[in-house]
Amino acid sequence: MSRNGTLLLLTTLWMGTAWGQTVVPTVQEALALARRNNPELINARQNRLVQEQQRVASRAALRPQARLYSNLDYNYALPVQLIPLSLFGGGSDEYRSVRFGLPFVLLATGEITAPLVNRAARADLALAEQNLRIIDDQTLVLQDEISTQTARVYHAALLTRAAIALTRRNLLAADTLVQIARARLDKGQIEPLEYNRIRQVQLTTADVLSQNQLSYGRNLAQLKLLLGLAPTDSLLLTDDLLKASQAPGPLPDATSLDRPQLSMRRAQLDLARRQIGREQLAFWPTLAAYGRYSQQAQRDQFNFLNVSQRWFEIGVVGVQFNLPLYTGGLRQGNLARARLLVQLAESQLAYEQHRQQTDTDDIRQAYDQALRSLELNRQNDELSRQNVQIALVKYRSGLFAYDQYLNVFNETLTAQNRYLNALSTLFINQTLWQIRFGQ
Repeated sequence: MSRNGTLLLLTTLWMGTAWGQTVVPTVQEALALARRNNPELINARQNRLVQEQQRVASRAALRPQARLYSNLDYNYALPVQLIPLSLFGGGSDEYRSVRFGLPFVLLATGEITAPLVNRAARADLALAEQNLRIIDDQTLVLQDEISTQTARVYHAALLTRAAIALTRRNLLAADTLVQIARARLDKGQIEPLEYNRIRQVQLTTADVLSQNQLSYGRNLAQLKLLLGLAPTDSLLLTDDLLKASQAPGPLPDATSLDRPQLSMRRAQLDLARRQIGREQLAFWPTLAAYGRYSQQAQRDQFNFLNVSQRWFEIGVVGVQFNLPLYTGGLRQGNLARARLLVQLAESQLAYEQHRQQTDTDDIRQAYDQALRSLELNRQNDELSRQNVQIALVKYRSGLFAYDQYLNVFNETLTAQNRYLNALSTLFINQTLWQIRFGQ
């Protein structure tokens, strides 16, 4: 590119940025913009930050816990014990009732517990880490889906824009034909029926142009949504499907079929297997150390603010051993469920491997077919354009009847559509191959 051309391109890009216009020169730029600004991908990354807090919760179960708590009790019926008075020199059949405790009790306690052995909690931490890996893989899967949609919509926009250019060219030819037919009709050289048929072709072509413009607007709006742009933002695609240079060559060989979908399924299978280990650890005992210090006040009246009366101290440290013996079948049910989830994850992984291989083969086959037919359709399109120009000259000179011209015109439309479809299919599948294998 010349120096003036480079300066012109830079000036155009700067002015587009200054006016709030997004300029996308290639499909690779569109893919990069979608991966960076797509709202779904932004939400997925934000969800990852939210899910990280589950790892914090799992770690908390392995760390010491401290708490303060207080109980205020009112013993409205205190326990009473009968004591024989013979112990104090009284009669053998005489008893004295003794009440134990006071009605108002205030207890303030500080407690620290520290897990010593808790294998299930350590397994929960590993499960939380694995869930985060699955979330990362799910984000990559979503990114792959967004990239695929972006590639298809991007080329669909280029296809409809190219169709608009071709339809405008066809409409100009139809307008010229109408002018010729009108002059002949005025001279009485043709019947009104032939003129009306020519007008119908003109009107049909104008309608096709309007439909192509509508399709292009829809594709552009969908592309804005994928790129994270507002509907009111301006988007300029500088790529041109009809001005593409020579067709690309055959696709390179696939390096490996390590798709994000497969990575996610493998991670889910690993999670299911880890879950079995976690449920088996639920049968193991736990061991925890604890320390507790309390101060207790007992009053006959509700007067705990009276500092002249004593508070009693209670302190204890110890170790707690916990071995659950029966949980109503909960642990056995969780273990059976985890084993079934492993079987499901294995089945899903096998299906995904077959699906990805089928999709990859389909992309290559579609690309190879489009590559084989592209040059043929290009030549066919060029010949059809020459034919319609020759037919128009012959019709103007009276050497061709209208039906003969119409046949050539319809052949031109067919050739145009086949050429555009082959070109679009070629570049779409080339982009999908690059997304899959980075080539």
